[in-house]
Amino acid sequence: MLSILIPTYNYVCVKLVTDLQRQAEALGCAYEILVADDASEEEYKRKNREINKLPCCKYIELQENVGRSRIRNILAHLAQYDFFLFLDCDGRVVRHDFIWRYMDSRKLADVVCGGILHPDKLPSPKVSLRYAYEKSAERRFTVKERAQRPFGMFRSFNFLISRKAFESCPFDESIRNYGYEDVLMGVQLERQGFQVLHIDNPLVNEDIERNGAYLRKTEESIQTLYAHRDKLEGNSGILRMYDALRWKKMLPCVLFLYRLFRPIIRRNLLGRHPNLFLFNFYKVGYYARWAQKERQKEAAGLV
Repeated sequence: MLSILIPTYNYVCVKLVTDLQRQAEALGCAYEILVADDASEEEYKRKNREINKLPCCKYIELQENVGRSRIRNILAHLAQYDFFLFLDCDGRVVRHDFIWRYMDSRKLADVVCGGILHPDKLPSPKVSLRYAYEKSAERRFTVKERAQRPFGMFRSFNFLISRKAFESCPFDESIRNYGYEDVLMGVQLERQGFQVLHIDNPLVNEDIERNGAYLRKTEESIQTLYAHRDKLEGNSGILRMYDALRWKKMLPCVLFLYRLFRPIIRRNLLGRHPNLFLFNFYKVGYYARWAQKERQKEAAGLV
């Protein structure tokens, strides 16, 4: 009945799988938990092999890194049941009825999204950028707010999807790098007329990246956004801001300010007290600069 599918990379998720297995077992329904490892380092694989000792659980080791989209599609291909519960490996179960809530809602929509929370207190000053950004965003991701834009608020961290819906809208494997694979899936779900329901059934994100790592991931996601901008048109705040600035002929000013203040902004973002206004400006400026460089390559025939 239920296939719980967890991609992992360089992260130990034995506790998450154990908690899920206990809840699923208590419900008495047919289930399986499949964990696919995207070519992690050996120390993580060694610890995660303990998953194979749990009933109805399997740890699958890929020999090469295939990326966030392909690994999820591989898991869906291996799944034997008709409902797929996709969870990120760094989630922590906080509700004793987490599985039951999904099972109770599974027939109400083609896709059911449970949501994401973050720790109440800053775990470390070294993760202040991601933490500040996510905590600021939480008020925009309540069930009520998510329900206003069910497709636009779709995230792949924690969601249930029917086999029929997933086979019609798998993850786009042309996205190999970090970012926007879930946004694009939400676009496809809406275009094909599937229903998305948002409920209050979150996992807590346990793995908040350090500032430097998160800033690098942000930059990588912006490069992904540029590469897939045609598919994502109308579904990205960065694209909307970029188009507005271009229409108002303000891009040269933004690019000038970005190049001038980039070192200062980066120091702030990598420090203990990152400013989210500067973070938003940095993302728009980075996109504008990246777009400019890519167009210059195209004009020179380098791509």
